[in-house]
Amino acid sequence: MAFLRRQSAEGGASWRDVLCTASPSVDEAGFLAGPWGECLTEATVREHTESNQGQAGQVIDFLVSCGHRHFVKAADKLERATHKAMRNGGIQACPPAAKDPEVWRLAGRDISQTSQPLQAQTARPAGYTVPLRSGYPTGNRSCSSSSSSSRSSSSSSSSSSSSSSSSSRSSSRGLDPETKAICRSAPQNGRIDMLLEVHVAELPLGVVAELSKRGAAISSATLLKTSFHSTWLVDVEPPLQDANRHSRVIVQILGAEVGDHAPAFFISAKQIEQAMRLARNAGLRVPDVILTGSCETPIGNLDFIVQEFIVSQTVEDIVKAPRDEWHRLEAEILTTLKKSPLEPADASPLLCFKTLNEYLTWLLEMVPQKLPAIAEALNRFLRESPPTEPGRAILMHQDINNGNLLASKVDEAWRLDAVIDWETAVAGPEELCERPKQERWRTALAFGDVVKGAWLADRMAMDDLPRCVLEELVEDYTRSAKKLHRRKKLSYQPWANLLQQCRASAGARQSC
Repeated sequence: MAFLRRQSAEGGASWRDVLCTASPSVDEAGFLAGPWGECLTEATVREHTESNQGQAGQVIDFLVSCGHRHFVKAADKLERATHKAMRNGGIQACPPAAKDPEVWRLAGRDISQTSQPLQAQTARPAGYTVPLRSGYPTGNRSCSSSSSSSRSSSSSSSSSSSSSSSSSRSSSRGLDPETKAICRSAPQNGRIDMLLEVHVAELPLGVVAELSKRGAAISSATLLKTSFHSTWLVDVEPPLQDANRHSRVIVQILGAEVGDHAPAFFISAKQIEQAMRLARNAGLRVPDVILTGSCETPIGNLDFIVQEFIVSQTVEDIVKAPRDEWHRLEAEILTTLKKSPLEPADASPLLCFKTLNEYLTWLLEMVPQKLPAIAEALNRFLRESPPTEPGRAILMHQDINNGNLLASKVDEAWRLDAVIDWETAVAGPEELCERPKQERWRTALAFGDVVKGAWLADRMAMDDLPRCVLEELVEDYTRSAKKLHRRKKLSYQPWANLLQQCRASAGARQSC
């Protein structure tokens, strides 16, 4: 969680060193490319908003300069969190540049009235420019040590060229100004991360009551993370009166109703519990689900799930874990899941499909009637896809990455202790698995993101937006819609246009 503070270790660089060189090693790159966006966000915002030294801008620029899609997505997360800190008054001496006045408009301030100067930049070689990702000052990237300074200067010219190209790549994946403004002024349900931070700052009484029914009293409850959901580490004394007498558990309050991975759409505690049960039956080690339920909160009735706490560490935390070991762990998971085929009745309530055409047909049912162009494009792709015989459906985690694997080192090798975070699991054909290699499946998953974005536009037009992190889901729509446009499968439209069409159609129906 606080890797921004981590010190140099044998064979590895500190975060400060990585930031200065802008040239991460293979191991560092693997560490950064994981699902560490929330960790980076929390560490940066919590530790640096008070000191106002521009670290958020430094990190955002560094991520974009790396040019990897995971890095860009993490930069987007950090940008949103920094905007939120600005709106809440957390960053006073680190204003954005004039190119990003939306932050201050949302905060009720006019940037033209801001007299605070941007921080001075470090002297750079001739021709060096720092591409500002979102209008944040980059601050001083020089290190105190001479060795770090020399590394920074020796790599500055090469990082400059890569920064320029990656900046253009990231902007092509970003949201247009109108769509971004809509997302950031969306109804509260579209900013569930903020709602959870404000309104679920304490463990809900409904969860406390359910734990008490099992003979336990809460001795401490620590909020670990707030994003799509609110995750707590809870100690109980006396322990739970169950078979394993758990004295420490993980409690997850499910804020979002819509997931961020195609082909999954919806999230519920029952789905997560079923996915973990199927994984355990297949032979994978997963945390025990102690109980599920729902609890009243100031933002409505939310599902919750209480899971076993496993003493381990994520692969994400193991900075020096070799890439080969990571791939071996991933292969071990997929091999285990492939040994346990599923039928729809076994998988329910999880989404289950055995062929590409089954999935595309399901997507067609989700396309709003107000957006016929998307339905036509999807129908055309369905007609182009040759029919296939139903194969075996297997459980697919969909988000196997180094932040969701718990592992420990045994005799110089990494042992898989557990797989966590099953909220976007579905049952699908073996050929899809985690890394689809067939072009048609890559196209189908891109259509999944597009249909989800269209569905959200329709729900928002009807003032019935489900709980979600809207901006992140719209980013997924934008990236996938542009990808389909390049493949000549779909005519690209900004998400704001979809919303306008849905609202216009709804208005026309009301007038009739």
